[in-house]
Amino acid sequence: MRLEKKRILQAAVLALTAAALGCGCAALQNLDNGSQETAEREAAFAKAASEPTAPYPETVTYTLAKLTSSGDSLMPEGDTYEDNAYTRFLKDFLNVQNEDVIEVSEGENYDLYVDRLIAENQMPDVMLISDLAKVRQLAEEGLIEDLTAAYENCTSATVKEIYGSYGEELLDSVTIDGRLMALPTTQVNYGCSLFWVRQDWLEELHLDEPETLHDVEEIVLAFRENQMGGAGNVGLVCTDGLVGEGSANFSLDPVFGAFGAYPQIWIRDETGEMQYGSLSGETKAALACLHDWYEKGVLDEDYMMRTTTEIGKLVEEGHCGAFFGWWWAPNAPLLASVEADPDAVWKPYLIGDESGQVNSYIYAKGTQYIVVRKGYGHPEIVMKIITALFDNGRFQGDSTEEIDAYQAMGVDITARPLVINCDYSDAVFRTTDRIRAALQGNLDIGALSSLEQVYYRSCGDYLGGSGEPDDWAAYASRVEAVELMAQGNVVYVNEDYVQQSNAPVPQELLDMEILDFMKIVTGEEDLSYFDQFAESWEKNMFLENLSY
Repeated sequence: MRLEKKRILQAAVLALTAAALGCGCAALQNLDNGSQETAEREAAFAKAASEPTAPYPETVTYTLAKLTSSGDSLMPEGDTYEDNAYTRFLKDFLNVQNEDVIEVSEGENYDLYVDRLIAENQMPDVMLISDLAKVRQLAEEGLIEDLTAAYENCTSATVKEIYGSYGEELLDSVTIDGRLMALPTTQVNYGCSLFWVRQDWLEELHLDEPETLHDVEEIVLAFRENQMGGAGNVGLVCTDGLVGEGSANFSLDPVFGAFGAYPQIWIRDETGEMQYGSLSGETKAALACLHDWYEKGVLDEDYMMRTTTEIGKLVEEGHCGAFFGWWWAPNAPLLASVEADPDAVWKPYLIGDESGQVNSYIYAKGTQYIVVRKGYGHPEIVMKIITALFDNGRFQGDSTEEIDAYQAMGVDITARPLVINCDYSDAVFRTTDRIRAALQGNLDIGALSSLEQVYYRSCGDYLGGSGEPDDWAAYASRVEAVELMAQGNVVYVNEDYVQQSNAPVPQELLDMEILDFMKIVTGEEDLSYFDQFAESWEKNMFLENLSY
């Protein structure tokens, strides 16, 4: 009996030991599996941090100071700046998601809100900065990440080629002590401003096609004297600031350019020193011309009081048959003009100096910068987002149907989480070359980007006899106007340097300049007043302790 009990006890002990050993093996196996999963997770994060398009294994969020549209963004109902075509694409493609700590438009003084976040030590992970001096200050204070390695590892070859198209200068402007401290926007060369004319009126009056300022004067006066479009022709319309309107139409930059003058930008003089273009003798001569035009009735006598919207309405209603505008003017305001009057025919011309040279400049080269907060764990995220949107999304068409629909609807670019542009310096001309090649059968349609395909179809319809104003606008802008600039004798005086590397001009001085120029043009002050303006400008610039 004792022996039997002993055997039973031994069997129980063996059973318990086996069970214990079994549990231990399972625990060890679970531990091994956990270690493996951790290793795989870490490897996936490491891969994402070192390759442009490798997705994160888990959703990576980043807080963002968000610049929004100053008007209607045109996003579909229900979409937001945190949940739209761009953010959904980035979530699917990279597994990243923005969380906006502020959403402020430029019109609401976005920069002021950013300054407040910095001052209160509440910097989000990613921010858009509008001032190069601010980028340098943040770098010197150790508040932003060094993006050198992130750029090298997580920027695609195409995006690097895009930045390379601007030479070394663009990235050098944000490189401090050998470290890349921000990602700058790329300012595409839009070309020069063109002289858009009602060609049907020109031919009706048997006027020669314009080439010089003298021709512009004759055409505008003829339109007014013959009351083309009916009573109320206002002459040559323009904005109250005369120049420096960036992407807005109706500036008079070509008038100043014909004199070799470049107001409101920094240019190199004969000695290589940077000078503010508004202070030159050439600018004074151009103002004398504009005063003469104002006295003769060439220049709209109410130009100083009109908004851009009001000017567009004058064009639409036929009260204006000539203005200076960019290559995209057929989309706005000319599309409205052609829709209102199907007989209206608009044509662009280049206006040069007496030698036939068209003098222009590249507007605002590099005015916005993306920075990453010091200490954020995924600084490469901005490079990956730019690569995803401007390489994979644009050129490779990786599941971007919803983004393509946004572009077709004209959704504002601020719908993108990072509101900087990334495109070749000659993108305008490159795109037109590709559209023209496809129209001529020399390039496969499938090789075109989604945007190029939209223009290709509209241009093809126009050439095929379509009477749709939209198709005319596509061809007149993307093909006719751009090819005119490409084939013309156009010289860009600031093509070789980053304009914003020089002292920003305080808004008070810009306002003073606009007012003083207005006084000279309208005759409220004599031309000699220009010298007083220049002296006062320089004095106040020095008082601001700004160097130029």
